[in-house]
Amino acid sequence: EHELLEQIVTDDQKTAVDEYIKQSTKRSEVERQANKDKTGVFTGAYAVNPANDEKIPIWVADYVLVGYGTGAIMAVPAHDERDNEFANKFDLPITEVVETGGEARDHEGIMINSGQYDGMRSSDAREQIVADLAQNDLATEKTTFKIRDWSVSRQRYWGAPIPVINCPQDGIVLVPEDQLPVTLPELADFQPSGDGRSALARAEDWINVACPQCGNPAKRETDTLDTYICSSWYFLRYLDPVNSSQIFDTAIINKWMPIDFYNGGDHATAHMIYARFVTRFMHKLGLIDNPEPFKRFLFNGKVTASDGQMFSKSKGNGVDPLEIINQGYGADALRTYLMFAAPLDLWIRWDPQGVPGAYRFLNRIWNITQDYLSAEPATGNSDAPLRVIHRAIKKVTEDLEDQKFNTAIATMMKATNELYDIKAKDGVTGSSAWREAVESLIMLVAPFAPHTAEELWHELGHDSSVHVDNWPVWNDNYLVADTINLVVQINGKLRATIEAPAGIDRDNAISTAQIHPKIADLLADKTVQKAIYVPNKLVNFVV
Repeated sequence: EHELLEQIVTDDQKTAVDEYIKQSTKRSEVERQANKDKTGVFTGAYAVNPANDEKIPIWVADYVLVGYGTGAIMAVPAHDERDNEFANKFDLPITEVVETGGEARDHEGIMINSGQYDGMRSSDAREQIVADLAQNDLATEKTTFKIRDWSVSRQRYWGAPIPVINCPQDGIVLVPEDQLPVTLPELADFQPSGDGRSALARAEDWINVACPQCGNPAKRETDTLDTYICSSWYFLRYLDPVNSSQIFDTAIINKWMPIDFYNGGDHATAHMIYARFVTRFMHKLGLIDNPEPFKRFLFNGKVTASDGQMFSKSKGNGVDPLEIINQGYGADALRTYLMFAAPLDLWIRWDPQGVPGAYRFLNRIWNITQDYLSAEPATGNSDAPLRVIHRAIKKVTEDLEDQKFNTAIATMMKATNELYDIKAKDGVTGSSAWREAVESLIMLVAPFAPHTAEELWHELGHDSSVHVDNWPVWNDNYLVADTINLVVQINGKLRATIEAPAGIDRDNAISTAQIHPKIADLLADKTVQKAIYVPNKLVNFVV
């Protein structure tokens, strides 16, 4: 099939090559790919490997398809299973160029038998070889996309119709553009007939049409396209859903596309392939500027049973969310646990104690809100709650942007604990600082516990929903700590860690360290030769 074959085959091998091609063309691509017994014939010609100037025999093999890449491949029998089978059958050299232990593997490794590239990691060598070839005008770097034939075996009569008419005289004829789109008929009976035909084949008024070319009786195509064809471009139509004159307005699509973030599960793997394929197809037609539909994709993990098995109806090992909700924990605790248990892209095992833990966390937010609502008016206005909550606002905001939901919840748990520490030390007051801290905490938890947050938000006196209010913004002034942990050393060895005011000067840092009970005892019978102070970090006494 390759266009260069006729030019390179030698006279001695031409008869054998022609006969091989004749036999191969009788088989479909599927049969050629499925054939485990590799076949091929030598062309008599050789290629020169530009990386090492070695001669390489050129063979014709039916398992190499013309639609793959350029239609001609550089076989690597030491590192590809099919190439290895081919080389063994025809007694061709098998040179290992990546150290793998003697088996045909495609893993990365260290380069061997590769001249100047020996000792390099294969991934690095690959880039270097391309760069060297490009420098000598022997190659250019190119990204090639490929997709397997789209299976349409899963039929639904209401699927996307294929705009084709089958004519006994003219064969397959496309439906004229002025007759598009093809609309499906209403069917009273769409049960399978048992003969392998679509239910559409029984819609005589719809299926029987005149051939657009010859005018003779013909029939519409009754197969429909796979379900994925409908979902491979719906996001484009959503942007211009009532347009009756065209598929969509290109100006509108270019304004909104590509989609910023796509999160999906198992189905998203195939959907990603088809959505990209269709978007690139429309890009080539000039209907959309950007060939890529999505800027970012996240494949979320799954929840398995506590023993690691997949949840299954047949095994009866599933967890019913309604049972957990009805036990008194509610949907918020369940949702919070699932987001806290692990990063979004990792699998987790179901932990029966996870939901009660999340429930206790939400209760602590509830309780500290009630403490604020019942607190006496403030006589002072300590900013300690603000220092806690503004650190949390910054971290949670950043984590949400990166879909790090588990660490966002962990940050809120830490902030809640710190507010409880302030409560234990100084109590909760009706100050503006406490109000801002409580309000902000409720807004931070709202994406994970919307019902709890909404109720607390209204208890604080708000008429609108917490979900339509502005997201809290941190103030850098509150991110600077009041105190620091100062390391105290004697002759370079850690002896104590003390709490000191942030920004403490040298004299006060040294005197504060000297009066610490443990340090005072250790220095009691010693003469301090020198005291070294590293601002806000450590004091070291040399004795």
